[in-house]
Amino acid sequence: MNTARLVVAGALEITLATAWTPTASAQQNPARTKKYVATREITVDTQTGALRLPTAQETQELVDRLAALTNQSTEDLQVTALPNGAAAVNLDGRFAPVMLARPNADGTSEVRCVTSFDEAAEFLGLVEDKSQQQ
Repeated sequence: MNTARLVVAGALEITLATAWTPTASAQQNPARTKKYVATREITVDTQTGALRLPTAQETQELVDRLAALTNQSTEDLQVTALPNGAAAVNLDGRFAPVMLARPNADGTSEVRCVTSFDEAAEFLGLVEDKSQQQ
């Protein structure tokens, strides 16, 4: 293993060890504690082919899926010490960019690669539902 890889592995281990706090999971994934509403017509109606706003259930399913896909929590990640002194971390599918597409009224689609839930929500027109707050 070359020196650059050792530095990256060491830096990742330090980052993972120092970044986690008991509230890190909720802070890094706001969808876990908030409700969202859609402001863009991003759903194609199966009957008519027309664009429409997603239903509350469809929005919640989308939020849940986006939260899972953009998960950057370090909670429960396994670190393994390697024989050469470096550390390997199984990222368990986390920290990867996510490719999204949203339909346009003219039948085309816009595509964007995002790395966080907030980026995904902004691109898809999902905003926090403040009407549910007390």
